[in-house]
Amino acid sequence: MQRPLTELGRRQAQRQGEVLRDKGVERVICSSATRTRQTAELLGLDAPLTEAATLYNSAAGRIRTELASVPEYIKTVALVAHHPGVAELVRYLANDYSDRAALALIRYTYPPATLVGLEFTGLWPDLHSARLFLVKIPS
Repeated sequence: MQRPLTELGRRQAQRQGEVLRDKGVERVICSSATRTRQTAELLGLDAPLTEAATLYNSAAGRIRTELASVPEYIKTVALVAHHPGVAELVRYLANDYSDRAALALIRYTYPPATLVGLEFTGLWPDLHSARLFLVKIPS
């Protein structure tokens, strides 16, 4: 839980933050682990950061429950959490309208610092299906 990011992890977080900067992120939610907090900060997003201890090594269902508590006025969230829960959630949510090339990138693997974009209509408690439109595996 207290393991810090490596130098590679720091660079990856900064690069993924560059991808997210123009996406209108209104809130960043991260687990209480040191490395996720550092990742969230290194993204460099102009959005409030919420730390959720319940996200530490959580399964997909627990992560979805955390997202269900996001206020309805917030439309875009950056989530920084852990494998395998995040990968499980993304694969569960990705619906038939998802980008096939993006799905193929995470079908069998989900490297650290992978960035995905999901979109859905409705309120956060209604998040049961989403269109996967972006996968950016760090270099």
